[in-house]
Amino acid sequence: MKAINSSPWTPLILKLIGALLLLTSLIDYLVLLSTAKFQDSQWVITFTTQVVDRGVFPLIGLALLFIGYWLEAGSTDATRTAPWLKLTALILSSILGLFFLLIVPWGVVATRDAVDVQMKQIAQEASKAETQIDAQVQQFRGQLDSQLAQIDQLISSGQLKDPQLAQAKQQQTQLKRLKSDPKAFDAEIAPKKTEELNKIKTRKQELESQTQGNALRSGLRTGLNSLLLAIGYIIIGWTGLRQML
Repeated sequence: MKAINSSPWTPLILKLIGALLLLTSLIDYLVLLSTAKFQDSQWVITFTTQVVDRGVFPLIGLALLFIGYWLEAGSTDATRTAPWLKLTALILSSILGLFFLLIVPWGVVATRDAVDVQMKQIAQEASKAETQIDAQVQQFRGQLDSQLAQIDQLISSGQLKDPQLAQAKQQQTQLKRLKSDPKAFDAEIAPKKTEELNKIKTRKQELESQTQGNALRSGLRTGLNSLLLAIGYIIIGWTGLRQML
């Protein structure tokens, strides 16, 4: 400790580095706020995540700043800093603490809204895919006449020989049955249609589960980190203000 106190520059350097970290962090936060879209839940999530991820840098800056003040108090030849600078740092620490505390419910609400939007998109995509399957079924139903006409033409042309002729007649009978009997048509395509619908349903459930899982992990990470940062800033700010006042 004596080796550290022997240099009057040590407190000044620590305070300078701490102040620079605080200023650069505040500028960084202002830049992030310059693109503010508070009604956009996805922007809120991105903003809160970036702020929390960078939230430790102002905390380190405050720590270096107050270590410099502490060394300054124990040094006889160090340059004294005006008390109002220390008071400003403590007030800023308290404000940051409240800010990170508010991020917790703000992030939770934004995450919930973003999940709702993504769930609606997943449901819309699944509904669109189901509609496309129904359209394909109707298209196939509409092609029965053209397929039947082609087979009739081949049979009547006399170009087909056994066993191709037998196969063509069998297919002709099958197409006539599907055309005349809607129940037979539905029974014919039911297995394939059910298979495709099950794929869509399974994919929808997977996307919903993935969306909810990602949102939960991201929300917990950001929320817990923000809460810890808030505790740290509030302890530094309120403890220092209580001692000064």
